[in-house]
Amino acid sequence: MNGLRDIISLERELESTKVAVTNKPDFNLHDAFRIFDVDYRGFISASDVREGLSAIGVFPTSDEVDLLIKRYDANKDLRLSFAEFSDAFLSSDSYYSHMLNRRPSNHKHPIYRRDDCFYADTQVEFRNMWRVHFKVEAAAEGVRQRLQRMPGFNVYEAFNSLDLDDNGRVNADEIKRIIEARGFYVSHKEAESALNKFDSHKLGSVSYTDFREEIMPKSPVRH
Repeated sequence: MNGLRDIISLERELESTKVAVTNKPDFNLHDAFRIFDVDYRGFISASDVREGLSAIGVFPTSDEVDLLIKRYDANKDLRLSFAEFSDAFLSSDSYYSHMLNRRPSNHKHPIYRRDDCFYADTQVEFRNMWRVHFKVEAAAEGVRQRLQRMPGFNVYEAFNSLDLDDNGRVNADEIKRIIEARGFYVSHKEAESALNKFDSHKLGSVSYTDFREEIMPKSPVRH
């Protein structure tokens, strides 16, 4: 359960940065996506992400970008559509997610840098959002790698330990109950945020297949 606790802590930090950038009134998803989709293709690749971030002063490794793409790439085509990109910025809180989804483009053309569509303080928050994303995904991968190195770890048994209702699926209530049974308080929203990391189909619960896909390492095994 330590791995799940770590994931919840990471998602808590990520959620906080999502709220912070949403609270910048000039920040919007359309202009943010345009920073990377310079050719108006309607999707962005890992190279687009690296190029766009380099242009605004953020320099992730290829592994960090690949981990982020894998998290939000719902249809597994190795690129992000506008909707998939938006998921990386939308808060799990419906108030903030609706606020950001309704916000239109600023209709500004960058003059010097690609993120000149935003005010200076929003640019700082936007860059921080990306850095937190990479930190969270790298740390989550560290959890996955650590679990795989544990001699007694078994993915199926781990899933069954969470499936308190024994119905073949795990929901946020079950995650919350089992974590709190071990003395670690989490809110329902935090449990939902952790579940969303496994719930690629947005069904509100995860199967063993979903769980296994998320819990297995996504990068070459680290030593």
